Amino acid sequence: MTLSRRSFSFAAAAGLAAAAVPRASRAAAAEPRFLLVVFVRGAWDVTWCLDPKRGPRCDVPAGDITSFAAGHKILTHADRPAIRTFFDAHAARAAVINGIWIGSVAHTSARIRILTGTRSARNPDVAALFAADAVKKNPALALPYVDLGGGAYAGPHASLLGRVGTTNQLVTLLDRARAFKDPAQRRSFDLDAGEQDALAAYVARRTEAMRRGAVGPTADRLDGFRASLDRAAALRGNAELRAMSVGRATSLAQQGELAIALLRSGVAAAAFLDSRLDWDTHDAIADQGVHHERLFTDLTAIAARLEQTGMLERTTVAVLSEFTRTPRLNKQPDPGKDHWPLTSALVFGGGVGPGRFGTTDDGLGAVRVRMDDGTASDSGRLLQFDNFAAGLLGHLGVPHSPWIPNVEPFRGPFA
Repeated sequence: MTLSRRSFSFAAAAGLAAAAVPRASRAAAAEPRFLLVVFVRGAWDVTWCLDPKRGPRCDVPAGDITSFAAGHKILTHADRPAIRTFFDAHAARAAVINGIWIGSVAHTSARIRILTGTRSARNPDVAALFAADAVKKNPALALPYVDLGGGAYAGPHASLLGRVGTTNQLVTLLDRARAFKDPAQRRSFDLDAGEQDALAAYVARRTEAMRRGAVGPTADRLDGFRASLDRAAALRGNAELRAMSVGRATSLAQQGELAIALLRSGVAAAAFLDSRLDWDTHDAIADQGVHHERLFTDLTAIAARLEQTGMLERTTVAVLSEFTRTPRLNKQPDPGKDHWPLTSALVFGGGVGPGRFGTTDDGLGAVRVRMDDGTASDSGRLLQFDNFAAGLLGHLGVPHSPWIPNVEPFRGPFA
């Protein structure tokens, strides 16, 4: 079985968890909720779509500010038809949140803030917290949080995370012999049943010995490690998964196909995806248009697949970027835009309240808003990354206080 650009075989993944997840467990976890985080690495220019501007204070691309269902105002253009296609189909189930203050123009620190709602890479991101909560409800999840994009933050929930990579390395991680084309090399990595049992027994003894006397975070990590061994064994015993071929999953659409297969079959609860495009347009600002077209083409494909499988209303898709780009073009020979400490978010599916929330002024500056409905108000406050993350967690049914304390959640589309 191979993974082509648009033709990942869902039939191959339909039974991914048949051996790993008992029927009783699947029945007990009826109608589970799911989360897909799509990251736009490098910083999109929100004036190209989600937060259109007009006037002398911003250098903006050509296009029309188009009205869609639920009060959306989106920039569209004939060269970027995928944006219109997406909002024509999904505006009534999508929220655009503008004016999220990040407070940083450094890629790494800003990425940490928008994904975790904190300033520390040691903390779990929203998807990791959602996955940890999902495991409490269904301990049989074999791979609660799958990272297909290479940018997830798991923190102390690292035992729940599997970094699958762009060539479906999950196959070779579970069956090392599959990494070799030469049959002789493959055989050298094969363990017979006795060797496998001996290795498992050794690891169990070592883990138990280390667990004795351990308390607090150390004990939690050892417990997580021990549980991850059980999940790995369940995955290795899955005949459908072991039969899959190593293939490419480089585009966002391909990542989405694989992620949906894992969610649908009961293996995972959350997935981290990446657009796989370079949005850091300090020059050649026209690349923003090319990338927006590709992004919304793939988002439409992901939404369509979720709808086809009956999962869209149970799956929240959060499209995030670390920050946006300056209102004005720079002086490069081929002008672009530099870093700007605000961003926007697109969230759809999963019972999200549709519409526009938060706002910026005509110069793409931060504006105070109410935390309950996202409308501009002089008595409000800046919508910050921690307010947004806390609100998203609340929408997902996960308490934010243990990791993002003393912050008012942004309710807006999550009320």
